Amino acid sequence: MEDAEFETWGKVAVERAADLVAAEIPDAELSKLTRRSRNGRGYIQRYVSFKHPTLPADRTIWLYAAPEGHYYDFRPPHARLGAGLMQDKDEELDPNRFAAGMTKGFPFSWKIHLETKYEGYRLSVKVDPDSEAPEDKGAELAAEVLRGLRNAGLLPAE
Repeated sequence: MEDAEFETWGKVAVERAADLVAAEIPDAELSKLTRRSRNGRGYIQRYVSFKHPTLPADRTIWLYAAPEGHYYDFRPPHARLGAGLMQDKDEELDPNRFAAGMTKGFPFSWKIHLETKYEGYRLSVKVDPDSEAPEDKGAELAAEVLRGLRNAGLLPAE
């Protein structure tokens, strides 16, 4: 699939994931869905921001769709939907799990992207946009994000 087609697919997937995640977080704020570019290759992103439930702190979920081999991909490279758990949209959490309050944040784990200057608490879903519906993969990503937020104590258990 060409990058432009992937971006169209990714917009639907990221939008679906953002809607499902925001619906479960009290007073969540959604950014606009945007297309950005790194090294000439586009990716789709949207942020879901919220207040930490027990601390005077913010948290943000960065949801994105990146084609195979993009700077925001991981090893082994493949097309993916990803999520980052961040302090806010501009600042990563501390890489120390204890300092970041991530002792039980599975499935989020500290990952380094293909462009090694980018790293943070991430999880991802491998996708095959040629054969998988973007709404279904967006829902799968949202389920993993919500599981991680519950494990980290950022949402109440189901």
